[in-house]
Amino acid sequence: MVSGCYNEDIRLAVIKIEILSFFMSNPHARDNLQGFSRHLSIEPALINSAMKELIEIGIVDKIGAREKAIYRLKVSYATLDEKLA
Repeated sequence: MVSGCYNEDIRLAVIKIEILSFFMSNPHARDNLQGFSRHLSIEPALINSAMKELIEIGIVDKIGAREKAIYRLKVSYATLDEKLA
């Protein structure tokens, strides 16, 4: 028997993969939760949960707060110059 928690873990893992795939195709992308929700056709609440985990492990940066928060790859081609400066 598979528990509901296990299914949610798998669902969240798949959403994180979808977000990372989007970033691989669009490394300079920056958007809010609503924008990522539109791009990926996934509910904003689920995007939010996945983004929290990606932030915790250091893959994604969050700039700002609440609805106005913008998410981006922590180190993308756009920020490479900032890292080298």
